[in-house]
Amino acid sequence: MLMKTVVLLVSGRKRKPVFVAVAWCALVTGLFPACASRKEFQKGYERGAADTVKRQYWIQQNLQKGEKASPYRLTIYRMPVAPDPDAKVKTVPYEIAIPIYE
Repeated sequence: MLMKTVVLLVSGRKRKPVFVAVAWCALVTGLFPACASRKEFQKGYERGAADTVKRQYWIQQNLQKGEKASPYRLTIYRMPVAPDPDAKVKTVPYEIAIPIYE
């Protein structure tokens, strides 16, 4: 009954801004009652925070295990890139570093 009254009020030709605002608020609060309450939000937040703590714990444990020495040697090859003198857009020279495991 309330929803029918709200629809008739909003759909009428002579709308007043106050009535439209009240109708909109009634409509929004009537359509979205399933939104999470504060308790549900807090519960989800606590679960996420607990998950973050667990992840940080395992990251720290894995870092403290120590890594075995890699049988490969890392070599970084640097390639300078010069700008094209005929280009319409001027750029500055830069360098590309390519990591290679040998």
